[in-house]
Amino acid sequence: MSSLRPLLLLLLPLCPGPGGEAKATRSCAETRQVLGARGYSLSLLPPTLISGEHLRVCPQEYTCCSSETEQKLTRETEDTFRGLVEESGSFLVHTLAARHRKFNGNSSSRGCSCLRPGTGNWKRCGQLST
Repeated sequence: MSSLRPLLLLLLPLCPGPGGEAKATRSCAETRQVLGARGYSLSLLPPTLISGEHLRVCPQEYTCCSSETEQKLTRETEDTFRGLVEESGSFLVHTLAARHRKFNGNSSSRGCSCLRPGTGNWKRCGQLST
């Protein structure tokens, strides 16, 4: 979740909130600067506040977020989330595999109590692998 924090903080300037027009204009300038530094095309970013009625993720009030910006931010967030899930899943798979190997090593030294590993499947004691 800590990797998503910078992206969430990036979305805050897209919603200038209540305030004067000078503050809102400045907020769009700041948003354009931040997103431009991240590789977003400035042609996709509105220079001033626009109505966000058509947006699904960005604020639906007056915002500095266009449809194209929203789509790109959504894809970027999904990619970040997918990477975090794969990273965590990979750690879990490796941990379970290591514990499985350790369990197999301990149970085989004590003899067959109930189950033993076969080729890819668990086989009952005395059952031949085919």
